[in-house]
Amino acid sequence: MAVSYERAIWEGASLEEANNALRGKAECYKQLGRYAEASATLGRVRMFALLPEERQEVLYQQELCHFLAGDFAQSATFVGEVEPASKDILLLHALALAYAGKFDESEIFAARFISWDGESPHLQALLDLYAGHPVPRDHTTALVLSFLPPAGHIYNGRPAEGLLSAGLNAVSVAFTAASLLSGYWVTGIVGGSIALNYTLMGSIERNAALVEAQHRDSVLEFGDRVREFLAQTLKPL
Repeated sequence: MAVSYERAIWEGASLEEANNALRGKAECYKQLGRYAEASATLGRVRMFALLPEERQEVLYQQELCHFLAGDFAQSATFVGEVEPASKDILLLHALALAYAGKFDESEIFAARFISWDGESPHLQALLDLYAGHPVPRDHTTALVLSFLPPAGHIYNGRPAEGLLSAGLNAVSVAFTAASLLSGYWVTGIVGGSIALNYTLMGSIERNAALVEAQHRDSVLEFGDRVREFLAQTLKPL
């Protein structure tokens, strides 16, 4: 079906027919679970030729497909363009923003979602959930501690890896000192510099990567918690 839609476009379909074909092709990809291709196809739709309600539907589908593809940051960019005109849209906005790490904005849409049919008994629990949203570790602290192996790794919750890093740095320092004390100045200076460049600088880069990775993982875990919470609110009391 996707091929036939694309053929219709290339065979000189009118603007309206081309848009309908692109939307049909995107739906095929979506049904197949090929969400990235579905969102890319929707991106080819000529929005200026659509009615306002059709434009909103295409934008909503783009946001949804990006979300299902795991591209949460891109999905969140559509929040300002898609009017929150239904409970489904509010849910998508809340989840897209939560998984993108935009917790304050997500909380607003989540509160509107659970209050769609009136005052919700889950509101305080929702506020408590968002009050515990992830906070990234301080990059400056991680950088400073990286110069003192294994302190940086311990700060990032990797003590075993930190001990290994400290051991490698100790070996590099010992090699440099032994070479200098033995009179091998060139070997000590050049070899020691190279060794420390790999061990110490590698430790610094690793700690910076750990800060980013841990925050990314914690954001995804929080997004899962929000999704599970909102799903629970749909169950009858």
